[in-house]
Amino acid sequence: MRRTSDLPSRADLVVIGSGIVGAATAFFASRAGISVLVVERRPALCSMTTAIAVGGYRLQLEHREELELVGRSVRLFERFAEETGQTLHDPGLRAQGYLWLARSEAAVARQRELVERQRGWGVDGVELLTGDEARSRFAWVPDDVVQARFRQGDGLIEPKRIAMGLLEGSSADVITARSRRSMRATSSTRRC
Repeated sequence: MRRTSDLPSRADLVVIGSGIVGAATAFFASRAGISVLVVERRPALCSMTTAIAVGGYRLQLEHREELELVGRSVRLFERFAEETGQTLHDPGLRAQGYLWLARSEAAVARQRELVERQRGWGVDGVELLTGDEARSRFAWVPDDVVQARFRQGDGLIEPKRIAMGLLEGSSADVITARSRRSMRATSSTRRC
């Protein structure tokens, strides 16, 4: 990332906003050889919704397509410094687990079937616990819970740190607090 106060003479791609989506767009476009300009209207980067996002991640998903997308992200978080080429911003990956509770036999059947599908997709570490097993590990689980599923490898990340790391790892020009300056778009042969 190169912070600048002047607009560059050209850019193949202009990204509006420096949150997690804008940062990821800038990072992957830069990696593809596209010259990128990130324009952030605020004086600080990643200072809107990304800064306050909870940042949960999990592989206990219900659809294989979701798993493929989220799995790619988790692998990026696990190798963040190597993938981004920077060490200033750690993703704050904390694998503290996700616990899902079932209070009815119908929910138990749905969880059991889902875990079988997840295992078939290659998700490891998902445990099916009886209600008593869940209460012995997590004292706050209510008495009416009859089953739980848990995966220790799921947890939390720091979205702002990730956005900052993606920007830092990109070759994008970044300009902040632009007010009433104009930019002109010209046609391009690149189509997305």
